[in-house]
Amino acid sequence: MHSFYCPALDSDLIELPEEEAHHAVHVLRLVPGDRIALVNGKGMRAEGSIITAAKGRCTAQVNTRSHEPRERESSMHLAVATTKQQERMEWLMEKAVEIGIDRFTPVITARTERSRLRTDRLLRVAIAAMKQSQRAWLPRIDEPMPLSLLLDEQLPAQRFFGWCEEKPETLMHAYRPQADAIILIGPEGDFDPNEAARLKQQGLAPVGLGTARLRTETAALAAITWMSLAQQR
Repeated sequence: MHSFYCPALDSDLIELPEEEAHHAVHVLRLVPGDRIALVNGKGMRAEGSIITAAKGRCTAQVNTRSHEPRERESSMHLAVATTKQQERMEWLMEKAVEIGIDRFTPVITARTERSRLRTDRLLRVAIAAMKQSQRAWLPRIDEPMPLSLLLDEQLPAQRFFGWCEEKPETLMHAYRPQADAIILIGPEGDFDPNEAARLKQQGLAPVGLGTARLRTETAALAAITWMSLAQQR
């Protein structure tokens, strides 16, 4: 059964969003009577049958609904410096959704090489990853923001940033899976000394992610993978 993203699943008769309708009608060639699965990205799943499918429009009758709670009691917030290539952020977005993060924040730092980012493309990647991995929740995806703006927020009490200097404690030993957490990953070349000092002043603990020097997206993926697995122990 094919799965489609539909943010509004409250009524019994729903119309698929334009991109999802195009995929259903013109790519998959679905016709009235075909059964489909629906997910709204906020924990609700539904099953239904196509009523109309023509000219890029697709409506469906919802037959059953269920709500899927978040799989973890504590949340994971990944804040990561934007990479020079958009494609690398999209790759990371895909993997982060498959793993199951709750919030994704692109961050602009002193050494960031790219400050603009197509978050609409990130959302499309996230939706596809959610459907492929059979998840029911989409993470919150922020517009790129300066590091200083993020630090002005009310962040979780458990705060970390990846740091290649000073041989800090590893994330594996520092992370407590029972508590909400944010992990910040810097750009190629890492946070500059002034940023690292401010992060520490704001209560973020520097952590290591192994002995190798990792690319930004690799470090981010390694961090959230460990956090996810730690929550499942």
